[in-house]
Parts: sequence; structure tokens; C-alpha cells
Amino acid sequence: MDDRTVAETGRFEVRAFGKDILVYASGNGLLLIFVFIQALIIPKYLSMEGYGYWQLFNLYSTYVGILHLGFLDGLMVRWAGKDLNQIGGEIKPAIRFLVLEQLVVTIPLGFITYFLLQPPLQWIGLMLFAFALIQNLAFLFIFATQAIRQFRLLTMLNVIRGFVFLLLIVLLFTSGHLEYQYVIVVSLASSFLFMFALAVRYRRYLWGNHSPASSLASFGKNNIDIGILILLGNFVFGLFWSLDRLLVSSFFAIEQFAVYAFAMAVAQLAFIFIRAIADVLFPHLSAAAPEQRTRAYQLGKRVLILCWAVLLGAYFPLAALIQFYLPHYTGSLPIIKILMGTMGLSSLILILHVNYYRLYRKQRQYFGIGITALAFAVLLVLIAIKALGTLESVAMAILLSFFVWYIINELSLKAVTGESSGKIWKSLMIMGCYFACFWIASFLNSWFIAQMLIYAGFFLVISFGFFSSDITSLLSMVRRSRANRS
Repeated sequence: MDDRTVAETGRFEVRAFGKDILVYASGNGLLLIFVFIQALIIPKYLSMEGYGYWQLFNLYSTYVGILHLGFLDGLMVRWAGKDLNQIGGEIKPAIRFLVLEQLVVTIPLGFITYFLLQPPLQWIGLMLFAFALIQNLAFLFIFATQAIRQFRLLTMLNVIRGFVFLLLIVLLFTSGHLEYQYVIVVSLASSFLFMFALAVRYRRYLWGNHSPASSLASFGKNNIDIGILILLGNFVFGLFWSLDRLLVSSFFAIEQFAVYAFAMAVAQLAFIFIRAIADVLFPHLSAAAPEQRTRAYQLGKRVLILCWAVLLGAYFPLAALIQFYLPHYTGSLPIIKILMGTMGLSSLILILHVNYYRLYRKQRQYFGIGITALAFAVLLVLIAIKALGTLESVAMAILLSFFVWYIINELSLKAVTGESSGKIWKSLMIMGCYFACFWIASFLNSWFIAQMLIYAGFFLVISFGFFSSDITSLLSMVRRSRANRS
């Protein structure tokens, strides 16, 4: 069944969605390997101070998306579910407006940053604005590609970008120039090549007559009006996601920030797979009828919880590797164990809540709830820093904050997801059981293989106790999909 048929029938095609997930997740599996190899090189051979500055660049690079003022989010909503013939004519004016808008915003901010900051933050700030222009142009092409559901192309280019970055890191290492400044430059170079490759893909749509300035301004304004609340909602999620590192970088020494940032980087390894689902989900949901979206939410929630519970088991071999290979980062292990819980809640928020708020045009509600939860998180993390002053207390505070935000989102979306209060609390209880067993397994034995086996036993008991019917349903869907294909 092609995309047009899906849109016409209003069905959420599990087979098409599963195929896209498989392609996208396979590519992200390769990326995970590249990231893992980088993690064996960068923190090992950079000083803790240098690694801290590299992670500081990564932290603030998550905020550059706000500089497009919601224009790209408006395009994503405008383009979702359409084919290339329908959106191709808008790609060139979109690029023209975005470039002009980015230059107007980033040049003054760049001068202000240069004069307000001191080295090395001064140079890092300038690199961030260069990255902003590259990244936002790349996202324009990414959103176009996601809208028309060409996930194979995105997967291939993402893998190539990851390989190029890894290759350049290895060259820096072998040449004896592995310093954080060069790592940042290499990151910009690989992002530029990714953006350029996408531009080549859409080159036939980049030529033609220029749009009048008035129509270009109107085009930009219309998309900003659509996307501004989505942007603000995403920015709230980005702030929430990075709040702990932001405050740790402000109140702790750069070496302690490096330890916390390393813990987050390890915890995020599992998030690479889960994030792939979020990128694929929205275009498919846009083509589905409301009742299909409800079913997709309920089934997707259970699948995501199961995926997160499986990925918890990856902590044990990673912890053993860190103790052996990166002993100066062993202080990050208790933090990683706490942040693994945060990954589960944040994945559900990003993949399900954000997409469903967007689908039903509830951006204003999402933004209001997000701001309230963010204010609570800031207060909680500041109390943890002032009262206890440990990195573990910061991680616990951010976990509790995500827990509160998750519950509020679930309750506010009940009308469109079909989830009752009982089901919401049951899901949280199941997640709590997985997380508690994960912690118990880490204390019952010090050998990582024994820990994995103990947790696997707990996992099987919980999964078949609570999810046996869902597992059976999933297997049945797979069998029907294969039968239909044959």
C-alpha cells in the first residue's frame, strides 16, 4: 500500500510504520556503534576539562533550534503527509526566508556573545552560531524528507554523517591533535556535509524565479504563526531535557560537569533507538483517522515501556566497561543508574505526548503545562544543589520532575488517547517495577553477567505478568502483516 492509499483510507498502517521503524532503527544501530567508538576515544584521551568544554558545546547546541522562531515547525505541520510534488515548490522560498531570518538573528547575537563572554566560552559561542545556521538549514531538508516519508534516505545520510565524524575523530587521535576545539570543528564539518548532501537531493527545487519580498515575508509569517507554539513547546522539552546539565555547568566545576555530562551521554545511548520512533511516528499519525490514533497510542505506550525495560539491561555491561576502561569516570555510575529512569519517562513524553499535542493542535496547552512543569523542575534541582550539593541529588531531582510532567501530560490527553486514570497509574506501576528490579539486580551481585541474568529473570516475570496479551497481539500483527505481503 503506498502513502496515498494510506492517506485516503485514514488508517494507521502498522506494516508501513514498522517497516520505516526497522529501516530507521537499523541506521541508528550503526550510529550507536559509531557513538560507542567515539565514547571509547573522546573521554579517554581528552582531559576532563576538555571533555567538559566539548559537552558544553553539545549542551548549548540543543538550543539553536529556537533561532528559526518556529518557521520550520510550521513547515513540518504544513508538509506532513504530502508528497514531493505538493511541497517541492515551497522548498526554495522556505530556504530563502530561513537564510535571511537566520542572518538577521545570528549576526547581532554573535557580536553580543563575543563581547560578553570570556575565552574559551567566547570561541565556543561563535561556533554555536555557525552551527545554528548549518543545523537549521539541515532541519528544513530533514522535515521535507520526513514529511514525504523517505526514511531510507535519512537513514543513509545519518549513517554517513556518523561515519564521517568518527573517521575525522580517529584522524585527530592518530595525528595527536585530539583537542576539544578540533572536535567541535569536526562536528561542524560533518553537519555541513550532511546538510549539503540533502541540498543536492533537492537541487531541482532550488532554482527558478524569486518570490516577491512581500509574498516571501507573508510565507514566513504564516509558518511562524503555525509553528511558534510548537517551537516553544519543543524548547520547553529541550530545556527540561538539559536543565540538569545547564545548572550543573553553572554551580559545579567544569570537571564535575564533565562527570555528569558523561553520565548523560551514556544514558542517551539507549535514547538513539527510541528517538528514531519519534521521527517516524508523526507523518504516519497525520495520515491516520482519530480512532486509529487512539489504538496506536495505547499499543505504542506498551511497546515503548517494553523497549525501555529491555534497554535497562544494557547498563550492566556498560558499567563494567567504564570501570575497566574509564576508571576516572566511575563516579558517573550512580548517576547513570538514576538517569536510565529519566530516559523512560522522557521517551514517552517525546514520542507520544509531543506528537499527540501536535496532532490535535493543543500546542498552547502543551506549552502551558510544560512551562509549569519546568518551573517546578528548576525549583527542585536548585533545592537539590543547595541542600545536598551532589550530582546524584541533581539526577534524582530531574527524575522526579519528569515523573510529575509525565503524569500531568497523561491526564490532560485522556480525551484523545482513550487512557483511563486506572490505566495511567497501572503503566507507572509497571515502569516502577522494572526500575526497582533493575536497581535490585545491581546490588545483588557485583559481576555484570550475573546482574544481567538476575534482571532478565525479573524482566520476564513482569513482562509476561502484565503484557502477555499485548505481546500476543503484536505477534499476531506481525503474522498478519507477513500473510498480507505473501
